Amino acid sequence: MTEVTVLYFATYREQAGVTTERITVASDKVDLGELMRKICLKHPNISSEPTKIVAAVNEEYQDHSHLLNNGDTVALIPPVSGGCQTAKRP
Repeated sequence: MTEVTVLYFATYREQAGVTTERITVASDKVDLGELMRKICLKHPNISSEPTKIVAAVNEEYQDHSHLLNNGDTVALIPPVSGGCQTAKRP
């Protein structure tokens, strides 16, 4: 079994209704994509497309094929937009 701590930020926090939770997967080899699918089933307001969720494992961004280890911390980070726009000079 693999148990991870999931941290929810911004809109994901609002949609899940929790800031953090422990999730157990009944497999020793679970990838981030499988965890995202499990989270979306548990919290259907988060996303209908788990493959679009950006996540960090132990404070490093990872793709969905990343294998999780027991005790990992997974942070769900919603899409961010905006920023500074560069002014055009004549």
